[in-house]
Amino acid sequence: MKKNLIVIPPKSAIDASEKKPQSCRILLIPDTASELLGYYDADCVVSYGLSEKSTISPSSISDYETVISLQRELPTLDGEIIERQEISLRRPEGLSEESFLAVAGMFMIAGIPPEKLAEFF
Repeated sequence: MKKNLIVIPPKSAIDASEKKPQSCRILLIPDTASELLGYYDADCVVSYGLSEKSTISPSSISDYETVISLQRELPTLDGEIIERQEISLRRPEGLSEESFLAVAGMFMIAGIPPEKLAEFF
């Protein structure tokens, strides 16, 4: 059965005993975890992380705020497309930059418009 969304958290590992790739429409994966791609059969792969090549990356980081940059169009589960843009958000204290990008990406893919993200942070 194909899942709609699989989110791989930062610093994840795959159990080597897993025999069959998981299928999904959208895979949200850290840019540092390319070795995990073989374990997933995804219609669309969205990367997040500190690399400027990631789909979702920071363009500016301060102690309390992160400007998230969407480097490419971002698909949503409803079939909509979020255009390339920058989104300024307050990052919760204690949440790593990569985890923050993953959560923001998950919200947008789930259909939360970028202009509404500040309500969650």
